[in-house]
Amino acid sequence: MEKKTAKLLQGVKTLSINCRQWGDTGKGKFVDLFADWADIIVRGNGGDNAGHTISYEGQELITHLIPSGILYDSHGKINIIGSGTVVYPRTLNQELKGLRERGLSYDNLWVAFNAHLITPAEIVLDRIKENVAGQNKIGSTGKGIGPAYSDFIARQGLIVNDLLNPIFLWPKLKRHLNYYRNILKNYDSDLIKEIMNHEHLESGLYYDDQRILDDEKIYFRYLEYGKEFKKFVFDTDSFIKSQLGIKNILVEGAQGDLLSVKFGTYPFVTSSDPSVWGLAEGIGLREANFDLSLGIIKGFYMTRVGGGPFPTELGGLNSERLCNKEGMNREQELKSYGEISVNCDDDLLPGHHDDEFLQGIALRQAGQEYGATTGRPRRVGWLDLPLLRYVLTFNRPDIILTKLDVLDELEIIPICHSYQYQGPDIFWRGREIHHLDQLQVAIPAAEILQYCQPIYTEFPGWKKSLKTCKSFADFPSEFKEILKFVVSETGIQPRIISVGPDRKETIFL
Repeated sequence: MEKKTAKLLQGVKTLSINCRQWGDTGKGKFVDLFADWADIIVRGNGGDNAGHTISYEGQELITHLIPSGILYDSHGKINIIGSGTVVYPRTLNQELKGLRERGLSYDNLWVAFNAHLITPAEIVLDRIKENVAGQNKIGSTGKGIGPAYSDFIARQGLIVNDLLNPIFLWPKLKRHLNYYRNILKNYDSDLIKEIMNHEHLESGLYYDDQRILDDEKIYFRYLEYGKEFKKFVFDTDSFIKSQLGIKNILVEGAQGDLLSVKFGTYPFVTSSDPSVWGLAEGIGLREANFDLSLGIIKGFYMTRVGGGPFPTELGGLNSERLCNKEGMNREQELKSYGEISVNCDDDLLPGHHDDEFLQGIALRQAGQEYGATTGRPRRVGWLDLPLLRYVLTFNRPDIILTKLDVLDELEIIPICHSYQYQGPDIFWRGREIHHLDQLQVAIPAAEILQYCQPIYTEFPGWKKSLKTCKSFADFPSEFKEILKFVVSETGIQPRIISVGPDRKETIFL
């Protein structure tokens, strides 16, 4: 372990890493980086709607369920899929197959016996609801995550341990599927059939013309998965508690604080709580058990996937429509707009779109801002300090800044320091918010955030590659001025700066 890493982790036995924005900030890189220090690496929330990208030996590994510390399995590190996660057996099986094909081991992988199980019925409902939502789409990945968490609360769900007990799985599964038949019969049968023939649902294996869902085929397929996973299934919560203060524990978040079902921009959120509070609960601990909590932000921009308000979005509604267009991905975007410089202007596409829209595409291309799970373009906007101040009301201030190299060529870098509220007068949390009020701290409710007009301070860009920087002293003065402003405005404590995806492109402060 390098000296600066050792200094940061001095006295730390339990470390959490999560995102202070809408996700996609580079958690995979840092879980992989700190996995060398850790004895145990554990995921605490979400499911295969997450996508964590790890760069190693000139290759990329994208994980969806398996923790990002899996590359250290051969070193004896234990990787755990925790009790707060939701597990789709097909995805887990595919990830294990992918590791085998790369020659990577997973001998020390554990799965919580009480992690929630995703069933085909939950995936079907998730996709149907998003399909018929029209203008009211949330931006779900269609992986059954929301219905699986809902079923747990509604006492209709299954857990991983059910896969290992055929005598109990059958009646629980039948009850579960009958519950869903009563729901699905209210939707278009042709749409259901189309969805169930998707490869994610085993290309029609689970479909029955008369009963919609084929109980027997689902049952026997899930028993096969149970045989595959049995050696990984343990009481992980009890194990983690027993290792507190003894082993080095690294806790990996998925998504981000602003997507938290508890703290995020509701209703445009995920179905779990990716905050440090949710992470702790998802592995059987309390937030106070974390000796250090590192939160990641992109510096000095941010992204979001799917629907929902995004005050600093480059291109506004035009950008949101493009990124949420059916079938849109990187290839389709390149075909429509070509490659665009980050310092683009109206001359690139005369009379087509405003330059902010084009600059959003350019930053997306420069930062490779396309979903690791879905391939969807991520909406891009400038760093929003009111939102950062908000997430710091329930988080510690220790921050990792990532993807700074994306902005290397920019002439001007705007930072949103406050909002002007331009909506109707509204009563919120015991006070009136009036039209044209200035807000310093974001209110995460979508009905308010959608009317917030960002107010910017503009800074000159540094116009050089940050990849050459080996210490903080090497950073250009323009960069330091922006960072100084963000620190003074929010109270964050920068701990690490990332200037690229590789482990070596990391500077400890």
